[in-house]
Amino acid sequence: MRPCRPSPGLSSCLHRRAAAFCGLALLLLQSVSLGRSTGASALTSALTVRTTATCDPPGPAPRFGCQWSTDVCDWFCPVCDPFGPPPRSSCTWDGKVCNWSCPGYTGAEVTVQTLQPPARDATVYLRLSSLCTATGALAACNGSFAVYPGMPVSLKCQAIADAISNNCSAAGYAVTENDCRLAASLTASNVGCPATEFALGLSNDPAVFDQTGEGPLPDGESESTTGTAGNCAPMPGAVSNLRPAAPNGGEEIQLAWDDATNADDYVVFSDTAPNGTFSTVAGTAPSGAPGLTVAAPTGTGFYLVAGRNASCGVGPRH
Repeated sequence: MRPCRPSPGLSSCLHRRAAAFCGLALLLLQSVSLGRSTGASALTSALTVRTTATCDPPGPAPRFGCQWSTDVCDWFCPVCDPFGPPPRSSCTWDGKVCNWSCPGYTGAEVTVQTLQPPARDATVYLRLSSLCTATGALAACNGSFAVYPGMPVSLKCQAIADAISNNCSAAGYAVTENDCRLAASLTASNVGCPATEFALGLSNDPAVFDQTGEGPLPDGESESTTGTAGNCAPMPGAVSNLRPAAPNGGEEIQLAWDDATNADDYVVFSDTAPNGTFSTVAGTAPSGAPGLTVAAPTGTGFYLVAGRNASCGVGPRH
């Protein structure tokens, strides 16, 4: 993460940047050091317990209400019947997680990309729904917005992002990657219950959960919706040694970094505050050298870089 402020005096700006970056690097190194120490202690304790126990659970319960039996060394879960009809005909009921599993638009993360602009005036209805496997709590929300002929796909994408942020944050959902400006694409996550997959539906009919599986919506617009499961491999490693520079008299910010393991390419996120959400995508790059050049912000800008691959999506941001 790097703050960058345009300044007529490039030399003094670079000195200030270098000092601030070193301070942040020191804090990050201290945090990593403490995190590794804590993790090592926790791992040692867990191994000690497991060597003395007869039969320990392999992980958290598959869903709420399950009890671990040391007699058979397995989980016992109460019967969970389907609630309501399936959102799509292709959906199947998963009794282990007590939820519908729908190919294509359910996942711990769901990416939506707008492919075509609307063909006529219409209202788009957005719905997100899941049943938390840890608590059994239902997390559901809905929102709507108007579209019009010729509406740019980037604005349609941003309208979906705004509907999620405005109507679904209280239910535990968030837009964790906003690439509407560059690629008309966004990714929503179930931050309230990260281990649980959720369904994201778009429709022109308030009585229908999702229509995108049938092709373009009745008003002519079209979205591609893809869900990503919570478990994947290999996860992209963390980017390191982010190196900012200010070429062209400070009118641009040049970001370079050391490549991460298991990364196919890299996503650069930006924010106006150091503790912001960093949901805005400033751009992408195939590698850390030469990295990415962006226009200098009008005020103060902060940047994070993450590796990305096809299996797990975006990795940790640094």
